[in-house]
Amino acid sequence: MSVDPAVFSATSEKGWVHTVCDRRFWLPCPRALPAGFDPGSWAADMSAGWWHISGLPYEQNTVDRLAAMLRVIHDEAYATVPCHQVWIYVRDPAVLPIPLRIGIWKMAGNRDERLLALSGAKDVLAAWPPLVAELKVGRLGAGVRAIRHVSADDGSLRATLGYGLRAAEFETDIQVLATSADPAALVRAAPDLDDFIRGMSVYRKPSLAGEKGAA
Repeated sequence: MSVDPAVFSATSEKGWVHTVCDRRFWLPCPRALPAGFDPGSWAADMSAGWWHISGLPYEQNTVDRLAAMLRVIHDEAYATVPCHQVWIYVRDPAVLPIPLRIGIWKMAGNRDERLLALSGAKDVLAAWPPLVAELKVGRLGAGVRAIRHVSADDGSLRATLGYGLRAAEFETDIQVLATSADPAALVRAAPDLDDFIRGMSVYRKPSLAGEKGAA
């Protein structure tokens, strides 16, 4: 993923993010796993739960396939892009799950320029100019939404749907990034991603302990 380190600042000292979302499509991906779980058992448990809730017919090999993909996402989610929370979008078992990363940063700079940068709208490595729009996000007011495409090392295009938001009351800037190697799948997922953003709110950060989880 193309990420400009200049858009990142210190973690917010006052705000933290809470999300209300449709758990049929969204799986929390915590940095620190619950007691008794390792990445493999966590991924297997999450996959089995998703298939059970989906109501779709399934066999053990389909559970194992999704579990393998969830494990890869968990292994890479926090390591490859600076962020504080990760959720995984799973709606169609035939499509690769989409990781969604949330960065909760200390408010910095001019609002408009900052939100453009956080959304990826100013990414100089984009294959062509990103598609940028304003998004109404309920409790967080208005934000910036940008879709961009960046060439991967193997020559393929990876698509990123990015959002930049500001909660001035808590001196907090929020970055949300969803990336997929299947640009068409990301476009199809966009309405659900927008709904996820609208379900977000910022509350007063209780303690540094809040940075250890994803939900």
